[in-house]
Order: sequence, then C-alpha cells, then structure tokens
Amino acid sequence: QTITQKKTTNNQPRLDLLEVFCGPQSQLTHQSQRLGYRAERMSILQGDLQTRSGRETLFSKLVLQRPKNVWFSPSCGPWSGFSCLNGSRSVEAWDELQQTRMKFLEQVALGVVILRHQRQHGRHMHWEQPRGSLMFKLPYMQEVRYYMLAVDVDLCSAGDLRDPTNGLPIRKTLTILSTSLNLINGLTGLRCPGQSVHPQHQV
Repeated sequence: QTITQKKTTNNQPRLDLLEVFCGPQSQLTHQSQRLGYRAERMSILQGDLQTRSGRETLFSKLVLQRPKNVWFSPSCGPWSGFSCLNGSRSVEAWDELQQTRMKFLEQVALGVVILRHQRQHGRHMHWEQPRGSLMFKLPYMQEVRYYMLAVDVDLCSAGDLRDPTNGLPIRKTLTILSTSLNLINGLTGLRCPGQSVHPQHQV
C-alpha cells in the first residue's frame, strides 16, 4: 500500500510540530509536548535520513500526520568556520572536507523538498543553522532564501543556555529561516544585551 493510498484512509491525529535532524532528547519537542502540543521527533532513533528507508519514514509522517510546522536542523559540521579552518591545513584535509560536504548535500536537498511540500499544503517550515554557516550560501539554497525569512537569535537570551560547568550564559547565535512571519516577529530582538559574562570558548 503506497503513501498516497494510505492518505485516503488516514485517521492519524495531526501534528503541531515535527522536528527533523534532532537529538533523541531534543528540548524543542519535549517543551512542546509539555505545553500540550502534538510534537514528534525524527531523530536517528526513528530512522537514518541518509538512507532511503529513513526518508520513507519521514515522508510517511509528512503525509499522514500533516505537521503544521517542520523544524529542520541539518548537520552544521561541514559548513562551519571550524571545518574551513581544519580543511585549510593541507590539500588532503581540504579534499576530505569537500567529500564530506558532497555527502551532506543530501540533507540540503531533503530540506528543499520538505519546504516545497509544506508550502504546497499551506504549512510552515523552519530551518536552523549556527550563524555563519556556509550552508545558507550554497546555490541550492536560492529557493529556500526566496521563500523564507531570516532572524538571528542568541541562545543566552532565547533559551537561557548556560555552561554546565560554571553556570555562565553561552552566547551561541543561531540563524533561523522560517515561512512564518509570526515566528520571525516573535524571535526578533532575542539577542544578547551584552551585560553578562560569557565563556571565552564560545562562538
């Protein structure tokens, strides 16, 4: 029975949130559930999205559970400033970085497909990366940047993120793209006021 055939007899409750490429204990899903929303994760425990079977599981959820919001957090490692620094150390390291990036382009392509699906059905998508991620500069992201708005937030202000060893706030900055103007407006201004001490190692 295909996904399309299943849709005609679908009795599954609709999700408020589907979190994709998250950890098994991600706070976004946890806190949404605490507030009474229907939220589920698509972490490695539900399926490896680098495989066909994992993507089939994801698209079954998209079609059958019709999430109002998809929060998409693809791997940032290959696109970070640290990866560029490490890759510049030798020709071999640079070649290895490019090979890794080619592999992880599958995640970018998956995000574009999810965006198209959500827009087609009048639903929202939100795409998260650390600020400065080269992912957003890829030519494949042109469609994403066209249809989504962007906002930067500091997690010391947006989520009270703190170093577990000394309790100091961590100023980790995220760039969030979203199809929801309401979300963008709600996140605007959540930047570090610069009045607190932060650990020296943070980016």
